[in-house]
Amino acid sequence: MDVLFTEIYATFKREENEEVAKGMKTYMRGQFDYLGLKSPIRKALSKPIVAELAKEPKTIVYPLIKNLWNRPEREFHYLALDLYFKVAKKMMEEEDHVLLEWMICQHSWWDTIDFIAPKLVRIYFDKFPHQRNKIVDNWIKSENVWLQRSSLLFQLKQKDEVDYPFMISTIERLTGSKEFFINKAIGWLLREHSKRIPLEIKAYIDSHQNQLSTLSVREGLKYC
Repeated sequence: MDVLFTEIYATFKREENEEVAKGMKTYMRGQFDYLGLKSPIRKALSKPIVAELAKEPKTIVYPLIKNLWNRPEREFHYLALDLYFKVAKKMMEEEDHVLLEWMICQHSWWDTIDFIAPKLVRIYFDKFPHQRNKIVDNWIKSENVWLQRSSLLFQLKQKDEVDYPFMISTIERLTGSKEFFINKAIGWLLREHSKRIPLEIKAYIDSHQNQLSTLSVREGLKYC
């Protein structure tokens, strides 16, 4: 495992750009360290690494994902997400909700949450639908803004598969939050599904204008 990570680290380190790293760190309000790999460079480096690692057994892949996630540099977090997404459908097991929750709560910011929730959490609930209600209930009650945001955004790209009553109940349980990232997610969720069911979404927003935040209403009505 250490050898694998050392090789990955060396590959990324060769493309380090300190000036770009400073700009990235500033953009993220100083919360994370960066090597300074611009997205096209990082993706080009990551693609063959992910392709090769996806051939390895779970006993190698999952510890590496955790190792990458524990690094301070944000680029390794993105690589961990790419690798997890690549293997999720074949490797995810019911206990993966523990790993997902840990990743949501560590190094938390919108950039990783907005990958984890609509991609990884969605795959998990598609595979283990009986876990959805219990886990979402726990996340909403947790008062952790990132778990709450995830409880909304795993439904973002479900399109015709969305459980509309469940989506609305999730929104309503979080309506009234003062958190920007929650109100933004509510609006984003409504806006995305208004592409398919505009009349239902418009009617819902119109009838709940007094409860929804101004941000949620503005975002939700963008396509209506």
